[in-house]
Parts: sequence; C-alpha cells; structure tokens
Amino acid sequence: MKPVKLTDNIYWVGAIDWNLRNFHGYLTQKGSTYNAYIVIDEKVTLIDTVKEGFTGEMLERISRIIDPAKIDYVISNHSEMDHSGALPAVMKIAKSAELISSVNGEKILKEHFRENWKVRAVKAGDTLNTGKYTFSFVPE
Repeated sequence: MKPVKLTDNIYWVGAIDWNLRNFHGYLTQKGSTYNAYIVIDEKVTLIDTVKEGFTGEMLERISRIIDPAKIDYVISNHSEMDHSGALPAVMKIAKSAELISSVNGEKILKEHFRENWKVRAVKAGDTLNTGKYTFSFVPE
C-alpha cells in the first residue's frame, strides 16, 4: 500500500477497487480507482478522499508520507461517496483541517454527514495558496 509519487511533493494516495464491475453504468471488468492526492507544502492539502471501505488504505498511504493529523486542507471536488466517503475519518484525525468545497458541495456534505466541520465554500475564480502552490477553483 505504497503511495505513488507523481512529482516532488505530490502523491496519489487513493485506492483500487479490484472487485467493482459497474460504475455509473460503465462496465469495469478490471475494477476502478478512487483517486485522492496529497500535496506536501507549507500547508498540507488532501484532494478528495476514497470510498468508505477503503479509508484504511488511503490513511496508510498518507502515513507513509506524513502524519495525517498534519493535513491543513481537504479539498472536496465532488460530494459523491466515491470521493468523500472517508471524509469523517480524515476530519476526525486532522482536527484543525479546513474543508474546501463548492457552495453546493458544502450543502450536500453537511446534509449527508451532519457534521460541524470548518468549511470554506469556494466559487469560480477563488484561490487557495498553500505556499508553493495556488489552487484555482472553477464552476461545477
């Protein structure tokens, strides 16, 4: 369960679901991935999480790079459970992390999880600077 280094300070920490055979109407005879990425910078940023059953795998991959408690931001690009299922576990570990999502994403995540997370709702054109990197947000 090693993370995959994509470039300096950016890693894939997602999971592979070898048993998934149908995803949103598409046949997936060889399974599928739940993609999550961690960016190590002045502020540590996790981009998306994984489906709930794969939380342990993702956290183990992150732990090989950095203590998950040091995550400063969690960007939720998509509120469906294959992207956000592990959010409760991540937010419990990374107690000071700020959740970044769209306005609609914030509403859906709060309705689904019923948690009082610190959320920053971003709109088109908003940015997030983590040190070396600046993330720009575009409409859904």
